[in-house]
Amino acid sequence: MIKTKEIIEKINSAKIMTPHMVYDVNGIGTLSELATVDRAEHRWYDIATLVFSTGTSFIGVRGPIKIHDECAGFDDIGIVCEAFEMRPKQTTTYVKIERGTEVQQ
Repeated sequence: MIKTKEIIEKINSAKIMTPHMVYDVNGIGTLSELATVDRAEHRWYDIATLVFSTGTSFIGVRGPIKIHDECAGFDDIGIVCEAFEMRPKQTTTYVKIERGTEVQQ
């Protein structure tokens, strides 16, 4: 089984132009896309980190994921993606309690 560090090195050396191209990188095994995080909208494109699972670890690949100009391609943006190791982080969110559904503690 290929190590996480080797997968990251292969993705980074491939110099892909969008995280969706990670599936075109040879020799990295099967990755499962889990989430899109840290999305930022720019004038001509959106950039984000796609989180992938290797089955035993998590890898993030940051780069352009959407282009707003239909005449441009990812190569025109000129941003090379960066891959890095990630870990899950639990977060807390809050929701409004509707009348009649309050839970007594």
